[in-house]
Parts: sequence; structure tokens; C-alpha cells
Amino acid sequence: MGNKELAQEIIKLIGGTGNISQSWHCITRLRFNINDEKQVKVDELKTVDGVLGAQFQSGQFQVIIGAKVAEVYEEIDHLIGEGSNDSTPAKNTSKMNPIEVVFDVISGIFTPILPAIVGSGLIKGIMALFVSLGWMTEKSSTYAVLQIFSNAVFYFLPFLIAYSAAKKFKTRESLAMALAGILLYPTLVEGAAKGADPLSFLGLSIPLNNYTSSVLPIILGVLLLSFIDKWITKVIPKSLSIVFTPVLSLMITAPLTLAFIAPIGNVFGQYLEIFFTSLFHFAGPIAGLLMGGLMPLIVLTGMHYAFFPSTFASFEKVGYDIMLLPMNFIANMAQAGAVLGVIIRTKRVETRSLALSTLLPSFFGITEPAIYGVTLRLKKPFYASLIGGAVGGCFYGLFSVKTTAFSIPGITSLPTYIMKGTNNFQLALIGIALSFLVSLLATMFLGFNEPATKDEGQPEKQGKPSKNPENPVNQQAARQVNPYEVQAPITGKIVPLSDVNDAVFSSEMMGKGVAIIPDKGVVQAPFAGKVVTVTPTKHAIGLVSDDGVELLIHVGIDTVSLNGQFFEVLVEEGDEINIGDHLLSFDIEGIQSKGLDVVTPIIVTNSSKYLDVIYTGDSYVNAGENKLLMLIH
Repeated sequence: MGNKELAQEIIKLIGGTGNISQSWHCITRLRFNINDEKQVKVDELKTVDGVLGAQFQSGQFQVIIGAKVAEVYEEIDHLIGEGSNDSTPAKNTSKMNPIEVVFDVISGIFTPILPAIVGSGLIKGIMALFVSLGWMTEKSSTYAVLQIFSNAVFYFLPFLIAYSAAKKFKTRESLAMALAGILLYPTLVEGAAKGADPLSFLGLSIPLNNYTSSVLPIILGVLLLSFIDKWITKVIPKSLSIVFTPVLSLMITAPLTLAFIAPIGNVFGQYLEIFFTSLFHFAGPIAGLLMGGLMPLIVLTGMHYAFFPSTFASFEKVGYDIMLLPMNFIANMAQAGAVLGVIIRTKRVETRSLALSTLLPSFFGITEPAIYGVTLRLKKPFYASLIGGAVGGCFYGLFSVKTTAFSIPGITSLPTYIMKGTNNFQLALIGIALSFLVSLLATMFLGFNEPATKDEGQPEKQGKPSKNPENPVNQQAARQVNPYEVQAPITGKIVPLSDVNDAVFSSEMMGKGVAIIPDKGVVQAPFAGKVVTVTPTKHAIGLVSDDGVELLIHVGIDTVSLNGQFFEVLVEEGDEINIGDHLLSFDIEGIQSKGLDVVTPIIVTNSSKYLDVIYTGDSYVNAGENKLLMLIH
């Protein structure tokens, strides 16, 4: 499926552009603020080719895409249109707790501007590396120019935040950036440097503070602007609004921001920095152990955004970060160690192939493919990564390892740990080595359970299930009590899920199961239960049995592109079904005439609830006659 088609499908299943109040993306995820969560078809989204996962998290709806997230977002942004975000109502936060609201706001503000921040941070790292290697001196003209490149974003950070915050708070970007310009006006900056007395405006005392590189003052100021501008817009007649609304909005917001909001935000940011820096100074090993060990969970829940203000405050005040970025770096290297452990220990080619594809991105700080596709799915490697992160974090906390710039916490950020006249860089290397090796060894020691597959050398048989005592089903069933059986929903040849030419299915990201190359274009009910999902394009159907087995039957690969052609759905969502009921019919030759594969994955989407999901070992099954899957309780 192309990026444009994928974007269209995502928007449709989210509830259309009218249900999106804001959209943005991070390294691997599309992030949305949704007006009505009931319109979002989460389960259907998870079945879309190209979507690795979908979830509501911290007040956002997140669609996990992977490496091509930027390309997909570009199509989504084009479909939504610039005016869409401005015209839709602000997200209703009444169902969110205060912590979720904070995470949502900070995430929505910082994620869109991270490329500029990370780029500038990497320039700082390159400068430090070149100086340490003797390729450049701090007194050279080249160094002075690079200083401009690397410092500009941080010096004028309030401008970037103002624009992004205006998008988040649904107010005018031009007014927000004008407010940032007021905060950074030379009179204030120079007055703060000289310790000049406060200014006076209509009886208000305006303290002279330096708001360069600050975060909270402009966020709070734009938040105030959003309320004032909306209120004035309602009060002023439309015929006069274009003239008087901007003037009144700035004349009310700017003095209140300079007199009260910005100073409070500045002080609060400083105290945040003092608190976290002191925490690591006085309880470094313990704080590092907790932060390094829990960082994957913190990132997965979006809680890491809550540390951004204190991180930037620390860069502004002392020139380094001792908490968020170093601990994230350690945790990412632990993920890489766990993935390598899986590669070494696994006996399955498909697991090794998937793990190999996520290893390199992990070294560069992009760990979500590794977490969702490998360690979290296998569970014990994820626990091993937490152990490795805790050990590395404890080491970093003990020796107060620091980074001097904001960058993606991967190997490209290593130069930012170079601090002249210290052994900070060497300690950083030791810490990541500890984290990586402990996680690797823990994965090797703990092991992990993998889905059972048909023996490659097993002879193919047709008809009833094999009675061969070497059959994996017979071996497993002999050790279990009452395994749950799923009948074949389609007549045809069995192929392992790993042979399906689609990474979402073959890697078992959606669950365990098997695939069938159909001989007959009919899908029958494999158990008694209910129809829970029928895709609008009719190519896939979701079922749940009376015993709670959740099954997805996806006819063909990329058949969503047919938009229902060659398919006929015989049931509706909510219908009760019995074994053998006809659910769906399809034209095999018609689908193949469009150059599409008819291989049909049969997926147990709640596989994690069972000890194992195994198929019978038959090479050919008849719908309604043969057992297809056995679920071990």
C-alpha cells in the first residue's frame, strides 16, 4: 500500500478529518488529538497494511508506522489541509486527568520542533569532537560560525515554541511569535545582564529578565494569549475585528505576561532544574538506577515529555543535562543489547530476521521497532533491557555523566558527551557498554518462549490431523488439559505465517496464527461466537468466540486496494455465528487478475492470553471439517 492510500485509510478509520483537532508525528508514530474517541476504529486500524499498532496513550491517539512515518504524515497533513487544524475545536480534555493533559500539551508543542533542536545539538557534538581531535580550535573563525549555527535555535527557542504552542492552543501563530519577540527584546535581555531596575507600565512592574532559551514563560504566555484572543474575537464586531482584535490581544497579553506569567514560569523552570539536578547529585546511583531502568516505560507512556522543561532549563543554566538524555541513551543501548541477545539465542529464522532489522536503528536511538516488534513481544528480553538500563543508569548516576547538547540519544550523540578537561566521555562509553552487555547477558540467561512452528522436514499429509507422536500438536496437547480448537475457516493449502509476503503478518506483530492459500472463495465460521469487525473494503473480518478467542481472517495481501471489488460480505457486525456459517465470499480469479496474492492469514489477535498457538501440521484443510489451530491455555 502506498503512502497516500495508507494515509487515506488511517484518516477514514480515525473518523475523518473532522474528528482530528491536531496531528503531528515523532520518529515512529503518528500522533493525533481526537474530538470523539468513539469514532476511532482501533481494531480495524491495527489490521491495515503498514500499521504496526494503534493505541490511545496519554490523551493522544497514536498510530505506530515505523521508519516511513514522515512520508505518511506528509500525506496526512496534505489531506487534512492547513485550515483544518485551525477550524476544528480544541481537544476536549475533560476525560483526561491533569497529568495526561500536561503530557499531551508538552508532547504536542515539542514534537514538531524536535528536528531543529536535534540538528543544532548534533552540530554542537561535532564541534566538540573536532576540537578534541585537534581539527579545529575554539578561537578559529570556523568555530565561531558553527557556534552561530548550533546556538541560534536554543537562543531563539521561544520563537519555535511560540509557533508550535499556538498550533496546540488553537490561536494565531503570528501573535504568538510577536509575544516571543517581546520576551526576547534587547531592552529586557541587556537590562537583565546589567541588573537594571524594573520598568513600569500602567502601574505594573516589569522585571528585566533574560528569557532566551527559556521554555515555560512562552508556553504560559501563549496559553494566556489563546484565551484572551478568543474572548476578544467574540466581543468585537466582525467588521472591526481585523483591526482591533490583534491590538487588544497583544496589549492585554504582553503586559500580563511580562509582569506575572513569564517571571513565574522562569522561576518554576529554574526550580525544576534545581530539583532534578540536586536529586542526581545527592542520590545519583539510586536516581540513575530508577530512571535508567524505567526509561522504556516512561517513553512508551509519553511521560518523558514532562522532563523537557527542566532539561532545557538545565542546558540554559549549567550547560548540560544529567538526567533525561543520558538515561534515555543508556536505556536505548540496553534495548540494542537485548535485541542482540534474541538474535544469538533464537532458533527461528523469521525472529532473527526481524530482530536484525531493528538492531541498527536501536543503536541510533530509534528503539520503538525493537520494543514493539521484538523485546516486548517476547517479554523476557524486555525485562532484560530494564535490568541493563538500571545498571547503566546507576553507573551514570554514580559518576554524574553529562551531555552538553540536546540530540537523539543514540551513538550519534556520543560527541555531545565530550567535555574538555574531564573524563566524562570515557565514563559515558563505559556506561553504555555496561548497559549493553548486562542486557545481552540477561537475555541469554532468561531466555524467551517463541511460537511453535511446523517441523521443516515433516512430511505433508492431507485429511485428518496426523497421529504421528512426533507431531508438535500431539506433543503439546499431551502435556495440556483441554486445548481450545479452531476449525479451518477456508479450504486450501496451509502455509506458515512466516512465509506470508507481508512483514506485519509474517513477523507476528498482530498475533500468532497460520495462512491458507484458498481453493474455494468462501469463508466459514471456525467457531461459535460473534462478528465484531467487518472492514469497509470487505477483505477482512474479525470474530470473537464464545470462549474469548479473537480471530482475524484477512483475505489476500493488499486486497484493501480493491475497495470491496470481488468480495461479498454475508454477515454484519454484531451477528451471532455458529460453526460452518458462511461469512464472506470472494472471487479468487478476480483478485489474482489484479496481480494480488490471495494467501489468507488467520490470526489470533489476543495470542498473548494463551501459552501457545499452534497449527495442526496438516498441509491441506477443508473448511468446517479439519482443525486448523489449537490454543494452549
